[in-house]
Amino acid sequence: MKNLFNDFKFTPKIVISIIFTIFFANYIASLLFSGKNSLDTYGDLISNKVQLEEEIKRLQSENASLQKDYFELKNLEPEQ
Repeated sequence: MKNLFNDFKFTPKIVISIIFTIFFANYIASLLFSGKNSLDTYGDLISNKVQLEEEIKRLQSENASLQKDYFELKNLEPEQ
């Protein structure tokens, strides 16, 4: 029986390593799946980016139309 334990003299180091690995993996998983830096937040940001880009295109088109109307009205006024 003593020979069996002598073969495993590094067992405490292995157990500590396994425990450390489990806690580290849990920490990494919590970073990925919860909190302000999570994958869900990243997905929401991408969705918001797409919506904002569409809003920018719409506003640019509206701005061009309004500028056209403005310059047409400006040319109709008598020059001073």
